Amino acid sequence: MKVLLVSDNHGEGQILDRIVQIFGDQVDLMMHCGDSNLDPSTDVMTPFLTVEGNTDWGFTYPEIQRATVDHEKVVVTHGDHYSVNSTLTPLSLLAEAEAADVVGYGHTHQLAVTTADNHLLINPGSISQPRGEYAYIGGTFAIVEVTPAAWKVQYYNRDMQPIEELAFDWQR
Repeated sequence: MKVLLVSDNHGEGQILDRIVQIFGDQVDLMMHCGDSNLDPSTDVMTPFLTVEGNTDWGFTYPEIQRATVDHEKVVVTHGDHYSVNSTLTPLSLLAEAEAADVVGYGHTHQLAVTTADNHLLINPGSISQPRGEYAYIGGTFAIVEVTPAAWKVQYYNRDMQPIEELAFDWQR
């Protein structure tokens, strides 16, 4: 299973449209980790399973989205209700409670990926307003390939190019 994760575009629809055009037929699932600031009924949002971010006022996105493809479960939340600015423990507990193989989150605008208790926890970073160590890239999203044996993570920049130093493999 391949899932594309994107987050925190804050109203910039063109970048999402470009991601869908280029990667839509290369992945099994596309999930948005919140703060899209775009109405769920807009054409650019319909390809994504999307969660509500802390700036998605007035939209009807759920707090959590769940999907299962090829027996692999992915759960996405924005992260603002899970203290992601200071700890990943609540996300690990969510992963455990949901029996999720992958938990995606946003909110911090900083890409991050780690494993915890046989769950992959991943922030694709902000595609439009990046912060932190990798802000110089100018925005990122990620594709996660999940197999029974491994997780493979590849981050991409706004030019839709893989970032060589941001490719990760973990055995499960």
